[in-house]
Amino acid sequence: FAGVPFSSPLAAGRRRLALLPSPATNLPSSSSNCGHAAGRRGRRGCGGGHGPVLRGGAGGGDGVRARAFYCTYAARAGFRVRSSKSFASRIDDAIIMRRFVCTRQGLPSRKDTLLDASKKRRNRASARAACPAMLQVNRRPSSRWLVSRCVLLHSHPLASSSSSADAAATDAAEPNDSSSAEQDGGAAAAAAALAPGGGVAQGLLDHFRKLQLDNPAFCYAVQIDRSGCIANFIWVDARARSLYRRFGDAVVLDLTCRRNRRAVPFAAFTGMNHHRQAIVFGCALMTDESENSFAWLFETWLAFMGGKKPMSFTIGYSRDVEMAAMKVFGGDVRHRFCRRDIFFICKQKLASLYSEHSTLKDELKECVTELERIDEFESTWRMLLSKYNLFGNEWLQTIYSIRHQWVPAYLKDSFFGEIINAPKLETMFKFFQRSSITTTTLRDIAFQFDKAIARDYQTELQEDFATFSSKPVMKSSHPMEKQASELYTKVMFDLFQDELIESSGFLVQNVESGDISRFEVTQSENANIRYTVLYSEPRASVSCSCHKFEFAGVLCRHALRVLTAIGIPVLPENYILKRWTRNAKNNILSQVPANTKGSLAWRCNDLCRDGIRFAEEGATSEEIYKTAKEALQKAFAEILPQSEAHLK
Repeated sequence: FAGVPFSSPLAAGRRRLALLPSPATNLPSSSSNCGHAAGRRGRRGCGGGHGPVLRGGAGGGDGVRARAFYCTYAARAGFRVRSSKSFASRIDDAIIMRRFVCTRQGLPSRKDTLLDASKKRRNRASARAACPAMLQVNRRPSSRWLVSRCVLLHSHPLASSSSSADAAATDAAEPNDSSSAEQDGGAAAAAAALAPGGGVAQGLLDHFRKLQLDNPAFCYAVQIDRSGCIANFIWVDARARSLYRRFGDAVVLDLTCRRNRRAVPFAAFTGMNHHRQAIVFGCALMTDESENSFAWLFETWLAFMGGKKPMSFTIGYSRDVEMAAMKVFGGDVRHRFCRRDIFFICKQKLASLYSEHSTLKDELKECVTELERIDEFESTWRMLLSKYNLFGNEWLQTIYSIRHQWVPAYLKDSFFGEIINAPKLETMFKFFQRSSITTTTLRDIAFQFDKAIARDYQTELQEDFATFSSKPVMKSSHPMEKQASELYTKVMFDLFQDELIESSGFLVQNVESGDISRFEVTQSENANIRYTVLYSEPRASVSCSCHKFEFAGVLCRHALRVLTAIGIPVLPENYILKRWTRNAKNNILSQVPANTKGSLAWRCNDLCRDGIRFAEEGATSEEIYKTAKEALQKAFAEILPQSEAHLK
């Protein structure tokens, strides 16, 4: 029955898949094998007259429904089903093949005693019997699922249909295949592990307790569900808290491990440092992704960070996450959906349109990312819908209705630290791949992740060394270029240098003078591209209609062109964000507050925060470590007599 299309066996009013006994035989008994394997006869069929025949009606359906259908057949035949393999399309990552097998498929696996020789292992009986029975379905371009392979032969006696019916129904209702990990696989596995008897929750807790003993600034928390099981973990180390104080203005909640079907319900709060490298502000393992769980996650993380909110917060496209973020962070923080995440969903939702119109994908991205003005975006969007006749497309209507939450033209007045067309930051999924983090136990994942983060810290130190030890190549004699080379990190100077050099290709016209002067800036090659720059001499302030400084923290070429035209030789101090400078990590100890009459706990916590920053810098090298130890010993020698006198 290869080539049979699948439709839903559950949808009312539609043709149902049916199990029909072959005219030649009855259903197999518990002591017989079911039919023959699809061998030399090829893919034309494997029912033949030797067992039950599957018949499907016309229609769409999906692989999950095919599984439910196969489980129904298995219940009558006398065996159970599990998912074996699945393949995703290279075009849109949609599942295009699913394979379901008998639960007795395969051979018993050998346990690796080398992992922990001290542990005694019991030799448990295995149900695996190298059973070849299987059903494979493939999704065709028409989105219909067709049977492509089928093996009816079993290598073991079959059970009675009544004894396996309930188990097969469970198999159908709760698939456990690798393809479902995109939404449920990782969370289901982790939830089972965190439940009583799961075996790994205690190992992860022990790991966190050890980290906290080694460093009291390490924080972690767990959320318990109604059944008393651990639902979610969050942990933040001392370095993450220190980094957040310096670079916590723009934060991203990275859930890409889930989106890319990796079997880890991993979440991370990320940002970028002064070298535009991805940094981590905290991690979580989420088995419950409800709105309440995300609200708990955000509240706990914010408490770990001393209650300091970021300026902007980027999340994946999820209404539950959005509602939780608004509830915790409120209107003080600018929220947006991740543009990369929406484009990823576009590949799935618009796959057929992308195939039909080869230029649609690029034009859509250009409309969203390249256009700086709202009116340009609006007119170009309407033109695209008209060109490809997409006014009735529901997905495009959906993302257009929330355009103010993800299209850059609507977000330019808020800081996200993003520079359009600059290299993209690494996602957590890519980080897991690059760091070869394997999905063994939750404790191992946390341990491997921390080691990988430590290795990346060395990369940051290398960038620090390159910034301070190398001299940038100047491309002009402009005083601003020399000034920027002495202030910015190497990466940021390269970006600023490009803006400064490109500014020479623009023409400036003063159209209004006064306390606030207005300038029209146009490209020398295309006068239709026009920007408005405002400059206030009393305030020494400059702003451009492209809002690059507000969005990315670096002055744009249009503002630089105006500053040059009116004779401002150097960058105004308030337009050099310290977070992008080579001294971004200097002077990070908090100032002595005016009121020092706080509680003992408050003073202790305040000193601990400064101590963490001191330790991080003091451990950079062996020489610096020795200097730091000497400074601590000297300071301790000074305060000890005062402390003893106070106690008397």
